[in-house]
Amino acid sequence: MSKGSDRRTRIRDVSAALFATHGVAATTVRDIGEAAGVLSGSLYHYFPSKDAILSEVLGEFMSDIHAGFREVVARGDSPADTVRGMIHATLRVIDTHPHATAIYQNDRAYLRDHDLIAEVEAQSRLIREHWMAALLAGVEDGTFRADIPVEIVYRSLRDALWASMHWPTRGSHSSEELGDLLAAVFLEGFTPRD
Repeated sequence: MSKGSDRRTRIRDVSAALFATHGVAATTVRDIGEAAGVLSGSLYHYFPSKDAILSEVLGEFMSDIHAGFREVVARGDSPADTVRGMIHATLRVIDTHPHATAIYQNDRAYLRDHDLIAEVEAQSRLIREHWMAALLAGVEDGTFRADIPVEIVYRSLRDALWASMHWPTRGSHSSEELGDLLAAVFLEGFTPRD
């Protein structure tokens, strides 16, 4: 990797941490420069704007979600195994991109106000399609209950996964363990087995 691409990566990573910690709006180009060890004016050599940095951070994040989901879906497993795989893929992305996850959750107003939300929402819709396809296939083949609207299951599962990064007990379980526990709750329920 060249010195320029190392510096660019450092700027992107430092920016993501600052955006996640302080919020995108509150983070200045000067803050980024100081944290990255670059004169703020020199940042423009690597990125045309703060929003361009943000766009790259979120683009890589969304791309990794898609890659994980495509890999799960390509295996052609049963609907339950596909849902289980997407649970694990989501948790891996949260672990890999904690700052982008926080930005995605906390700075939607900024994204909307700076015309950055459209691409994120387009990617979110594609991710939703993976979930819905697996859930609907499971209802169709009898794996999942037909009396609970799939949309409710999808939203509950999605929200639980993304909220898990804020749980005080999150560090008590590896991502693999947490994925197994969430899959058990959502796919098998909380009632005792016979």
